[in-house]
Amino acid sequence: MLKAVVFDMDDTLLSLNLSAFIAVLARDESSMLAQIGRKNALSMFALYGSAMLEINNAERTDQDLSNREFFDDFIMRRCGVPMNDPVVRDAFEYYEREVLPNRNDAIIHARPRPGAREAVDAVASRGLRTALLTNPSFSEDCIRCRMGWGDMLDMPFELVTTMENSHHCKPSAAYYLESLAALGLEPHEVLMVGNDPKRDFPAPACGIQTAYVGNGVQERATWSGSMADFAASFNEIEERFYRRQEEAAASRA
Repeated sequence: MLKAVVFDMDDTLLSLNLSAFIAVLARDESSMLAQIGRKNALSMFALYGSAMLEINNAERTDQDLSNREFFDDFIMRRCGVPMNDPVVRDAFEYYEREVLPNRNDAIIHARPRPGAREAVDAVASRGLRTALLTNPSFSEDCIRCRMGWGDMLDMPFELVTTMENSHHCKPSAAYYLESLAALGLEPHEVLMVGNDPKRDFPAPACGIQTAYVGNGVQERATWSGSMADFAASFNEIEERFYRRQEEAAASRA
């Protein structure tokens, strides 16, 4: 039985130039690192970028650490700045809560994606549970910043994945299974909705179906279409979800 629909955020519920957002975040926070650690700003920018890449490395070591712990440890080992020091943490939290929300400009151009609220409302009106399974390579404050830009802060998400509560990143099946375990759900009870042909399909496959709202059509997807069409097409999407379940059960028989 379908019990929950879980959504990606960037370019699924939120339209934005994600590369520009990351560039602004990396520039600002690496500059803070340089000032705190009395290091060269360019070298700190490169270090910050390396830390972000390593969080997303499926073969990284120390996967028993949360993504936040891994990031903080990486920075500490490479430049000596203790990210978990209360004073340092307060500085970064202030930036992410009070400054970053004002960084949305004509280049980042973050705004709600057409059909996003209708999609979440359609799911909730059926009594289905919802969660925001955005790639957890950002802090909770950074993710809440983008949720604010997308008018999502009042949406009924039971879980929002962040650096702090996740130990893996997309598309790792371990990330998806960890998230579903936190919700008390099994893969066959969940539909993922996302736009990324790589990250929004668990690898390896673990029984989670995906409705694809990106460009083109994905053969692996249960349904492909626009976010704007998702709510109006939800009856069809449910039918396809259950048909795929039946086909999977028949193939195992």
